[in-house]
Amino acid sequence: MSNFHIGIVVSFGRLIPTKIIKLFPLGMLNVHGSLLPKWRGAAPIIYSLINGDHQTGITIMKIKPKKFDTGEIVLQKQINISEHETLPELYTKLAKLGADALTEIFEDLSQALQFTKPQNEVDATYAPKITSSIALVKWDEMSAKIVYNLHRALLGLYPLSTKFQDKTVKLHDITIAEESITRKLDGEMPGTVIYDRISDALIIKCAGNSCISVKKLIIQGKSVMKARDFNNGFIAGKKESKIFFS
Repeated sequence: MSNFHIGIVVSFGRLIPTKIIKLFPLGMLNVHGSLLPKWRGAAPIIYSLINGDHQTGITIMKIKPKKFDTGEIVLQKQINISEHETLPELYTKLAKLGADALTEIFEDLSQALQFTKPQNEVDATYAPKITSSIALVKWDEMSAKIVYNLHRALLGLYPLSTKFQDKTVKLHDITIAEESITRKLDGEMPGTVIYDRISDALIIKCAGNSCISVKKLIIQGKSVMKARDFNNGFIAGKKESKIFFS
């Protein structure tokens, strides 16, 4: 380590021992995918999308021993999050932003390290590591906006899931249903499913008198199915007056 002055980590996810940090004369820096102290933890990009944030960014901070994401801020860069931006898209933007910020710091490293600022603990929020269980939709608790934000946040990682006839169903190609379509489910319980021929999509009732639109899904043990195929197999011409996801 004697040939190195400073250490850099990105998305490392583990506490770095004090003895390692001390091997670098200038310490170590971490590139974090949020505007700290907001969204400390392993999944900042995911939580910014789940939360429906309109802005995020990157923080380059000093690494403190024995603590995650609490070090002094060296530099922050902010960007806007568009209404329909997804995890892969935002991840790519933040990766470039972080690389550019590191380049900026190394243009005058001593100056950058001299004028750091502490994080405000009062403003801290947390983004803990997620598991696949986060993808389960709770129709009676989640509005269409919340479901859609969850879909954006987990795209490419975990598809949203629900239950139908005791089988897991994975939902794909999700949007918020238009108000004119949502009215078709006025008075229905959350989880109620209908097929809309005009949009060629399943319309699912959510909390708050809102609905999402789903154009593709996968029933456990089967291949990808279009909404019209689900309608033909499980809705059209059936004795049951209503179909529910749970």
